[in-house]
Amino acid sequence: MRAVSCGEILAVNGATIEAKLPGVHLGSRVRTESGARGVVVALREMRATIVPFDAPEGARSGSALRGAPQDERAVLGSALFGRSCNGGGDAIDGGAPIRGTRRRPGFAAPAPQDRVPIDRPLWSGVRAIDALLTFGRGARIGVLGGAGIGKTTLLDTIARGCAAEAVIYAAIGERGREAERAIARTDDRTTTIVATGDDRAAEWVAAAEFAMAHAVHLRARGLHVLLLCDSLARYANALRELALARGESLGRGGWPPSVVPALARWLEAAGATRHGSITVVATVLAADVEDPLLDATRALLDGHIALSPALAHAGRFPAIDILGSRSRTMDAVATPEHLIAASRVREGLALLAGSADARALGILGTDPRLLAAVAAEPALRALLEQGAEPAEPGRSLRILAEAADTLL
Repeated sequence: MRAVSCGEILAVNGATIEAKLPGVHLGSRVRTESGARGVVVALREMRATIVPFDAPEGARSGSALRGAPQDERAVLGSALFGRSCNGGGDAIDGGAPIRGTRRRPGFAAPAPQDRVPIDRPLWSGVRAIDALLTFGRGARIGVLGGAGIGKTTLLDTIARGCAAEAVIYAAIGERGREAERAIARTDDRTTTIVATGDDRAAEWVAAAEFAMAHAVHLRARGLHVLLLCDSLARYANALRELALARGESLGRGGWPPSVVPALARWLEAAGATRHGSITVVATVLAADVEDPLLDATRALLDGHIALSPALAHAGRFPAIDILGSRSRTMDAVATPEHLIAASRVREGLALLAGSADARALGILGTDPRLLAAVAAEPALRALLEQGAEPAEPGRSLRILAEAADTLL
């Protein structure tokens, strides 16, 4: 058994603790005399910078702290099905303690020889996505949109309707009420990992990274996993806070230089391998389209679902802007007939969008393609709009074909 490091606190500086603690490394977990948890984020000479998970009650200069290697290990795998836990793998659902082999959670991108092409669809249960923006198994998809237009509701529908063997729902920085709802909806194939809005940045990071480690563990055992993260933006903000705590300077757009590589490392751990797959669907707050982090995140993704405030305000849900969304994996996983029908529907939607102002003034024109698109509007709305219940993919494709036929 590894010896436990012991040391003393040198200073408590708001969000960080400076300590003399020999024998620790970056990422080491520690505990204060009162039991408050922390993680080492920087080492300088004989000093360790520690970011607390909990309010460091009673921590003061000269008080003792120690390494907590037991906090660095957690149960992964099937023991977590149907359970809800925090970023340390501890149960938070009121059930029995989670039992099993405790491992050090970790993740990395699959080795090149283990990767396989994305060539199979992952049906989401959302008709507009399955018909027009089909996900591939192993894809990384961002759900882009501002606050209050249905990102979390969309993820809930996908969680219940997707054709995955295991679902991991990482609720990062959620309101307590939303976290309670997520825990209550956890079914037998799902693990819910929660860090609420009143938790500290270290807990947010731990929850996101534990979720990915759990997904990697399940993929290695042959499962096709869907990892839902709500939200990637909060994970990035927590990474930013930890980077500032360890003394990094601000870079472009106010982001420390380590944040984008950390996001890339997290996203690159997903994908399809010869064993199984991890498909990531993560929400991104896109209030500022010029945000350099949003630009960098888009470059790391295999597609994005853009949500439209105008559609949300009109009560049309899911409020997906089809023309502003893209799945780079659809061509590889959909049949030729599916692709032809989807292309025809997208063309009809583009004609309707481009003529909206003229039609509002009563100017319709004589273009037969536009006239067909206007006549097909009821069929298109039936395809794009859906309640909270998941849609069966075969029926979604039939509705797509019917909508495409009305555009001939």
